[in-house]
Amino acid sequence: MQPMPKPRQSPSKVRARQRVRWRKWSLLLALLMAALSLGLWRFIASHRPQTLPMAHRPIAVIDAGHGAILTDGLLDAGAVWFGLREADLVMDLARRLQAALERRGWVAILTRDGEVTPFSLSGRTALARQVGANVFVSLHLNSSPSPKPHGVSVFYWHPESEPLAALLQRRLSQRLKLRDRGIQRGAFVVLLTATMPAVLVELGFLSNPQEARRLSDPVFRAQAAEVIAAALQEWWAK
Repeated sequence: MQPMPKPRQSPSKVRARQRVRWRKWSLLLALLMAALSLGLWRFIASHRPQTLPMAHRPIAVIDAGHGAILTDGLLDAGAVWFGLREADLVMDLARRLQAALERRGWVAILTRDGEVTPFSLSGRTALARQVGANVFVSLHLNSSPSPKPHGVSVFYWHPESEPLAALLQRRLSQRLKLRDRGIQRGAFVVLLTATMPAVLVELGFLSNPQEARRLSDPVFRAQAAEVIAAALQEWWAK
């Protein structure tokens, strides 16, 4: 006796079941994609710096003085005393200041991050204008034919920069125990061409043996960077 054939389902019932299965698979696929997207978002969020957007953070351009290629093809190393080059020491100071400001929530941009800068003197302040900087800080070390002069000086040009120069002068001389040589107006290109508050810091005399010893010490440069960063934060908060 042959088995009875199974009853055939109507095409409409088959299509209905297919639609139900398709909806289930579509829902599962949507849930899977949502889970993957959430996981990816969490991964990205956990691996990016926990800082405010750039538009809501103060911006500083830090200029490590010198570092240009001169017309004769030689490097402008700035003052050179006791085997120390100004350009090298202020480059290290600039990197430390950048880190100190970033810890305080700033955006800090260097005009050079190596031995040579790609910018002319006026190009350094042009960079500051381009990025919308709130402040421009140029870092230098002083020198003299005599080994006697010592101390810190902060230069400015435009009147709007004077309060920042005065604050930096006070904090650097007090907290680093440096002779206070006072703030001065200086017609330096980076100050003349700046369209935002701009200062030039001469952090001691490399030609003075005692100050050269301090300036060569990474611990002292770290302390100086912290003092400058704290003063900038204090100025910005006013």
